[in-house]
Amino acid sequence: MAEAHPVGFQWVIEAKARGTEVIHIDPRFTRTSALADRHVALRAGSDIAFLGGVINYILSNGLDFREYVTAYTNASFLVDENYRDTEDLDGLFSGYDPDTASYDPATWHYESTHHGGRGGADDKQRAAPDQLGSGGPAVEGGAGPIPADPTLQHPRCVYQILKRHYARYTPEMVERVCGVPADTFLQVARAWTENSGRERTTALVYSVGWTQHTMGAQFIRAGSIIQLLLGNIGRPGGGVFALRGHASIQGSTDVPTLFNLLPGYLAMPHAGQATLADYLDRIKSQNQKGFWHNADAYMVSLLKEYWGEHATADNDYCFDYLPRINGDHGTYRTVMDMVDGTVFGYFLLGQNPAVGSAHGRLQRLGMANLDWLVVRDLVMIESATFWKDAPRSRPVRSPRRLAGRRCSSSRRPHMWRRPARSPRPNGCCSGGRRPSTRPVTPARSCGSSTTWAGGCGTSWAARPTSATGRCWTCSGTTRWRVTSLRVRTCCAASTAST
Repeated sequence: MAEAHPVGFQWVIEAKARGTEVIHIDPRFTRTSALADRHVALRAGSDIAFLGGVINYILSNGLDFREYVTAYTNASFLVDENYRDTEDLDGLFSGYDPDTASYDPATWHYESTHHGGRGGADDKQRAAPDQLGSGGPAVEGGAGPIPADPTLQHPRCVYQILKRHYARYTPEMVERVCGVPADTFLQVARAWTENSGRERTTALVYSVGWTQHTMGAQFIRAGSIIQLLLGNIGRPGGGVFALRGHASIQGSTDVPTLFNLLPGYLAMPHAGQATLADYLDRIKSQNQKGFWHNADAYMVSLLKEYWGEHATADNDYCFDYLPRINGDHGTYRTVMDMVDGTVFGYFLLGQNPAVGSAHGRLQRLGMANLDWLVVRDLVMIESATFWKDAPRSRPVRSPRRLAGRRCSSSRRPHMWRRPARSPRPNGCCSGGRRPSTRPVTPARSCGSSTTWAGGCGTSWAARPTSATGRCWTCSGTTRWRVTSLRVRTCCAASTAST
């Protein structure tokens, strides 16, 4: 983080200066390790065992934030009575088919009053990325309330299943698998739990070392289980933070700019969905669990935000105003269409697929088959210069210097009301140079006070000796007399303001 995210890391260091404990868990010793309170080196790829040990430490010692866990997680929900864990089936979960080496997840659902319904695992396997949005297919199982045990004592509640499953991840196992001494592991687990609960929160920060790992989804899921048990999700100072190298990587899903999503991770309407009811029938089901059960309310709220008082039930909340998609228009499908000759032109804005996407050779072949390509970037990137007759590459200002909106790694939208200011006009003898950081010095050419670098190197551009502004002493609009670098005298008052 210290090397790849130096701007964000400054806040970590400032928090450390105020007493925050920073623990860095990484196989390598990096600049982040050097600035952390503790560096824990573990074997590469053994993160699940380490995180599993923390989960076991929490559950076996009763250190979870019980009120949070019962109110805001699924810990109390009862699982189907036919579910079997790895302890019961010699390392396998229930539903395993040895002939196909795959699982049937029919027994993995919550116990419910009604069974059946559409969607689920089959839909997930067959669906194209444009069909279901971020909500995924409807969850198989029953509608209505899920049987639960608020005391968390029922043997089939999620809490007890989790406790049995992670009981194997002892400090000794962590030491054997991860290479981390048991006492060092316990120090980390103790610090994590002591800094969590009703009065305090802990943030878990990860980056592409987890994201791009073959077991990255399991790493992140295990980290999320820890944060949920300790009440560190959805509260100030807590969370699971995915650090990204560029705002558009994470922000594109939140603002959003992905072809298949509307704001709030709602699926983009598909061709053939003529009415709002048709759309909701695809993305929402009465059998759906969790917040996606309220997809109709989310969509209506979005349409009202778009169209205001004009969005009413009588006109289907202006749903027909939205554009439609008719297939997979993602980056990999698009490059295949380039190769096939069905995509003729391409705009590249903030991307460099020649070197920054999977299968770089295929990306180059696809772009070489285009009739035209426009690259908008600050420099001549590889995607603009990979063949002899390169397309036009137009240098532009960084998005951070333009008015508008972007989304940071922590998914917080940032707004700019106006672009970054251009350099001030030239002074009397500046020769068009930029402002200097030197203190005010009499100009060698004109003798006036200035902070502007001269064009010839022997003179300084004149800085105006007075300017109109608001007085720091009397708050009146008046004219300043510049007497030094940061001291100005109000013409309406004799007191100097700094």
